[in-house]
Amino acid sequence: MASNNIGITSATYNDVTRTNIEVLSKDISAQIAKAKFISIDTEFTGLVLSNASRVFGLNTAEWVTRAVNMREKYKAMANIAKTHALVSMGLSTFSIRHTRPGSYNVHNFNFLLQAQNSHLINPTSISFLAENGFDLGRQATKGIRYFSGPNPQPVEVKTPAINKEGRLIREVFFDIVRAGVPLVIHNGLFDLVYLYQSFFGPLPDTYESFVFDLSEMFPGGIYDTKIIAENEAPGTATYLAYMYHKCERAQKLRMERGEPALALRLKDSLLHGSSEPKVRCLQLLSDTRSPKPYCEQFALHGHCRYGKRCFRSHDVNFILDCQEKEAAAAEEELGVEADEASADNSAGDKKRKRDDTMDVDASASDPPSKAVKTDTGNGVQQAVATTAMADCLPVDKQTDSASAPLALPPPAEESKEANGSDSLVVPDEPPLNMYHTAAYDAFMTGYIFASFRLVLDDKMSNYKNKVYLTGGSESPLLIKAGPYANTSVTYRQTMRLMNTAAAEPSAPAADQQQQQPKDAAPA
Repeated sequence: MASNNIGITSATYNDVTRTNIEVLSKDISAQIAKAKFISIDTEFTGLVLSNASRVFGLNTAEWVTRAVNMREKYKAMANIAKTHALVSMGLSTFSIRHTRPGSYNVHNFNFLLQAQNSHLINPTSISFLAENGFDLGRQATKGIRYFSGPNPQPVEVKTPAINKEGRLIREVFFDIVRAGVPLVIHNGLFDLVYLYQSFFGPLPDTYESFVFDLSEMFPGGIYDTKIIAENEAPGTATYLAYMYHKCERAQKLRMERGEPALALRLKDSLLHGSSEPKVRCLQLLSDTRSPKPYCEQFALHGHCRYGKRCFRSHDVNFILDCQEKEAAAAEEELGVEADEASADNSAGDKKRKRDDTMDVDASASDPPSKAVKTDTGNGVQQAVATTAMADCLPVDKQTDSASAPLALPPPAEESKEANGSDSLVVPDEPPLNMYHTAAYDAFMTGYIFASFRLVLDDKMSNYKNKVYLTGGSESPLLIKAGPYANTSVTYRQTMRLMNTAAAEPSAPAADQQQQQPKDAAPA
């Protein structure tokens, strides 16, 4: 499915499993080689260690991934990545479509993975994945099998198919490294740690060596769109889905104003049978306890403890629609108050000029603005607030009967035509497994980067090699070579292996070279 950028609500992607990775590997390699930049996202079996059995004998103080001290944080994250596993990797390649700024061809890939090492599973993480549509049964039967922590070669087993799958998925990561183009993440430090451990080699002992390795592996730079968003769009939520839809709207406005805007073409799947996110909708129930029809917790942070049981909408576009109307209502209210204040001052001047002997009825002598204020002082505020909220509610639910179950209404466009109203309608919820499909998250990450790149141009270099840190740190992690650090043994061994493999000609090319006549002119 090919598509333009505006209004994208799902993204075509190639679903890469153990059954088709060999067939797709050359095409994947070709798309990576053509990419102007690459965005990635991963899903894994754990972010933290929680309630570990004492039989493991773990020192839990060394597993605090939200530690402020970077050495402690890195050690904890490395411990998690070494004992847990990737279950999927999303990859989006953005290649130049033509010379117009912001024009890209996009290929999306979702790699279903199954680590063959024994590993831990955090129940919260796996529940989150399952609730968002991740098929654990399919992962067990279709996941690409690999051994984490190759040193420098991966473990070889008696099953040739497993060995081949492991080499192929590792080669995909090597191709990303070889490309030398910007690598884009969103709050992706853990993604980098997991990818290094899974496909590159054992993680270095120190974070100084780790960041040194990353700076050498990705000469095009690592860009974290969460860092960019927090600096270029301060005061707003910066979680992935929110920023994606916000950038999508900004690009639509640029297009309407005739300014350069993103023009993406999502390329057709490389293999028949590739899948798109399945559409599943939830019935929403109104909640009279909240004055807003959307979940404020989700609007701020991108997650909600009630999950799909939440009464209020988690649809990001609907949230943005409501927030825009709230902002417009607030501006209108300020304008009304300013007009009233001006009218009051004018009326006061007129009143002082009146003849004190005039016996006029007080109610009749009040200036018109005073009457307006009496009628609209609290009423205007209430009316404005009510109107703003009513515009975000379904047309047939703008009554006191909001406590009744809220059935899914027709799309906003159809509702507008049917009711002659410009009111917003609570939409169908986004597909459950859309926002946390690794491929779709990788695509959204790349879209955000492309949006800011179009606007910031050369200023994007200000965000090169700065990665967001969770846990209260105000400064990003700088991906650079330290004055007293060096690349790790893992890096030196693996890069030697990777470069040797790249230098070896493929078997067909070697055969063709041998068959070339001796007297043939060189190409």
